[in-house]
Amino acid sequence: MRGILAAALFALMVLSACATKPPVQEMAEARAAISAAKSVETVGGQEPQILISAERTLEKASEAIEKKQFERALQLAREAKRKAQQAARIKQRDMQK
Repeated sequence: MRGILAAALFALMVLSACATKPPVQEMAEARAAISAAKSVETVGGQEPQILISAERTLEKASEAIEKKQFERALQLAREAKRKAQQAARIKQRDMQK
């Protein structure tokens, strides 16, 4: 019985280790979204605060990856992408004014 329990625990540990990996794709998407937002012309020469926040959020995601906190990094990368997309929309809207 003890051997079965140990084997099951070991298998669970192996499976959970395989299931967690750095969010490489999401990080790349966030970087691309930030780059795209930066490429939109800025009215008044000042970036929207939300774009600065997106960059900071992406930095936090990188720090989470270094700490092997992959789920947190995934959430932060997705948040950075959303913020960057919002910044691009704000910049485009401001250009139309």
